[in-house]
Amino acid sequence: MNASHNSISSQHCATRVVDVVPAVMQCIHTEVRLQKSSCLSIPQIRTLAFLQANIGASLAELADYLGVSSASTSVMVERLVQKQFVTRIAHPKLRRQVVLNLTPEGEDHLQSVRQVTRDRIAERLSHLPEDRLANLLDGLEELSLVFSNI
Repeated sequence: MNASHNSISSQHCATRVVDVVPAVMQCIHTEVRLQKSSCLSIPQIRTLAFLQANIGASLAELADYLGVSSASTSVMVERLVQKQFVTRIAHPKLRRQVVLNLTPEGEDHLQSVRQVTRDRIAERLSHLPEDRLANLLDGLEELSLVFSNI
């Protein structure tokens, strides 16, 4: 394969990723919002997911991930603490920092939301033949590898 073909293919793939990923994310957000069992907003669900992947994260790390101010993040975290989904404790060494973690209730809620969302997405994909599902899965695995170091 020559360099020109690689560059055209990667450019076309990049265009499709940029076009398709927002639509997929919008679908996922809609599915999460439609869940009657969830009393949380999308940013709150994203917070739970971040804290699951980043045990003991700081408020600043969470704010950076969410792309909002530390003050806004602090208010949202306080709501999650009140719902008993997150713990917020003083950092043992850094006086002005807090350590954030999911509670078992937060973990359960996040898993429940994710399972319902997966079920609804699976329903949307169920009409595809097995070979197309396999191709889709292969493509998603490739995307995961390409973006795993971010």
